[in-house]
Amino acid sequence: MNSNINIFFPVAGTLVGLILAWLVLTVQSREYSSLGFGVKQSKVLIPLHLKKGMLISLSFMLLLVLGGLSYFAVNAYIEAHRPIPEAPMVRITYSQLGAPPSLSSSTVEQVQVASAAVAAAPTMGVPKPVADDKAVDEAAYTQSELGAMSAGMATSEGASGASNLQVEDVIPDQAAYVAVDRAPEIVKAGKAEYPDIVKKAGIEGKVYLQLLIDFDGHVKMAVVAKSSGNVSLDEAAVEAGKQCIFTPAVAPGGKPVRVWVMWPVTFKINQ
Repeated sequence: MNSNINIFFPVAGTLVGLILAWLVLTVQSREYSSLGFGVKQSKVLIPLHLKKGMLISLSFMLLLVLGGLSYFAVNAYIEAHRPIPEAPMVRITYSQLGAPPSLSSSTVEQVQVASAAVAAAPTMGVPKPVADDKAVDEAAYTQSELGAMSAGMATSEGASGASNLQVEDVIPDQAAYVAVDRAPEIVKAGKAEYPDIVKKAGIEGKVYLQLLIDFDGHVKMAVVAKSSGNVSLDEAAVEAGKQCIFTPAVAPGGKPVRVWVMWPVTFKINQ
């Protein structure tokens, strides 16, 4: 609606100006004709009055446009500063709320889940007697070998004919306590690459990593324990942590074990 009115103002101003210019020319022509001016005088005077009429028409058009714009500006200012009426507040008491629906009379359909069939309990094997020449010499694992298996190690020591032990790649829990006789010590610290875009932005930070030290002292896994607040710095710290080399952690009994260690990485521009 406002756009249509904005177009109407200059058009109306132009039409009013042209009508006024035509009236001025008509009045002046009649005056000069009554005075007896000839054609030559009319050729000189008509252009002068034509200019006067054009100036009058442009002036009226400009006044109408400025008046319309002022009108809309004032309306916009008034609407912007008009106070917002406050909605009436309705207060109700607990007695007006009514009783809640009963849980016992709920109409929600209960879904019946079929339980899986219980497998039969395993049975103990029954030894069968065989001749001495057909008996197989099976080696039994010692207590230390079983302890090494639970810690994630595999040993091939044992009696003649014993098969190599296959152990799963067990990752210890980060919060679990692992008893060790000798803790890991740093041999080679990884160098953190300061990201250029972060360094140019003047961003510094400190990242705390948890490193999983493998049986050979290399870092098997690096995770962020406490972030620096910047993803690029965290990623650069993780890459540096994976490059670290430690002495293996030794458990009681002399076996290497996997352990988690805390490792801080600091990013400082002037460092």
